[in-house]
Parts: sequence; C-alpha cells; structure tokens
Amino acid sequence: MRALLLFFAAALALFGMELESSYNVTYGIFGKVAKARAVLERNETDYNISVKVYSTGIAKVLSNNRREYYFSRGKVVDGFLRPEVFKRVKESTKRKDVKEYHFDHAKRQIIVKSEKNKYGKFHTKSQEVLPYYTKDDILSLYFNLKKLLKPKQTRYTFYAVGGSEQNGKIDLILPQGKELKELKEDLKVSGLYLKVILYQKIFASKKGELYLVVDEDGVTKKGLLKDVIFFGDIVGTLTKKRIYE
Repeated sequence: MRALLLFFAAALALFGMELESSYNVTYGIFGKVAKARAVLERNETDYNISVKVYSTGIAKVLSNNRREYYFSRGKVVDGFLRPEVFKRVKESTKRKDVKEYHFDHAKRQIIVKSEKNKYGKFHTKSQEVLPYYTKDDILSLYFNLKKLLKPKQTRYTFYAVGGSEQNGKIDLILPQGKELKELKEDLKVSGLYLKVILYQKIFASKKGELYLVVDEDGVTKKGLLKDVIFFGDIVGTLTKKRIYE
C-alpha cells in the first residue's frame, strides 16, 4: 500500500489555502480494496500535509485491517515547501511500524527515528543518520512539482525521502507517443500524464512504476499501477476535491 502513496497526494501549493481530496482504489477481480484522503494546509510561512490510506472489504480482512499514514510538516521558503519532519506509520491489528525523518537543512543531514511494535512479541526503537541528504520528502516534492517542471522537458530525476532506499532517487517522465495514447485509452480522463519511477519493488513492478493524471489544479485525478501479478491493474480514482481559500 505504501507504493500507492502518490495516487492520493493532493497537489498545487497555493498561497493561503487548504486542499482536500479523497480516493477509491480498485484491484482487478477484488474490486474496491482501499480508500484514501489527502489534505494540504498552507499559509505564508508554514505547511502541513497528511495522507491517510486504509484497506476496505476483502483487503481489510486479508491485511489485518492495514492502515497507513503519511505526514509532512515544514516551512515555505521562496515558494517551495521545505520539510522539517516527515512521518510514515504502517499499522494493522498485529503490529505498528513508525519512521520519523527530521531534516536539518543547515547541516545537510536527515535523522531517522524508527519504532517497531509487534503486539505481544517485541517493541524496538532505533535512531540513525540517513546515508543521503535531500531537501524534499515525497509529499513536499509532489507539491513542488509545478515550480520544477520546464517547458519541453520530458524526463527528470529528483531525490526525496520515500524514493529509493539507497539515495531517495525518483524519476519522472512525461509519456509521449504510443505510450501516452495507450494510457489515455486505459484511463479515459483528461489532464497531465506522468510516469513516476520510485525504484522500489511494487508487486510485479521491478522499479516501482506509477502512472498519474493531474488536473488543472494540480490534483491527481487518477493513478495506475499496471499489470500487477495475477489480478491486473490497481487503479486509484478521485472521488472528492475541495479547495478552501
């Protein structure tokens, strides 16, 4: 479920606004397997982003009521979101795993605090310095994309906590030609089509390839993970969008 994070990220960091979006996730013959809600709150100097994903139906039973929460909190610097803390929580009826990343931009380092609790079995805590530094986490990067994309450029490499475990690498590609045509036929929605490579193994995908369609406000309308082993595509669809200015 962690890999589906970008399906649900609400984007467009406008000055002084709050944005909320909700999604349904379907998976082949299983139908609806998850729901998600993303919220951005931002003013002139500070921001908060939260994404909550939880399993439903048969997936809820098979995953022991799996839930995931992602939080990014930080400052607005020259129009960019710069995280101070990024937190990821994975929880079920049997265990809870928490990772909290603290950014020290002056020292160019990130400290990660980990806590694992398998109920009735063990409880551990640890702290270490991440082997790489980046200005972004995966949520702040998404919100910053509008300022980073350039006319006529179709391939980008970014680095953010939540990308590759080794260095945070994320590749972003604007599909062209036949690939774009096929995606439009599959997803049947208008918007900016993006291909995101997280360099993580997601089900049958070796690199972790996600496809997103972003609307004129920068909000993800639809997300796709193609040809997942055995059961076909995983699709995330926007069900609600509200912007408060």
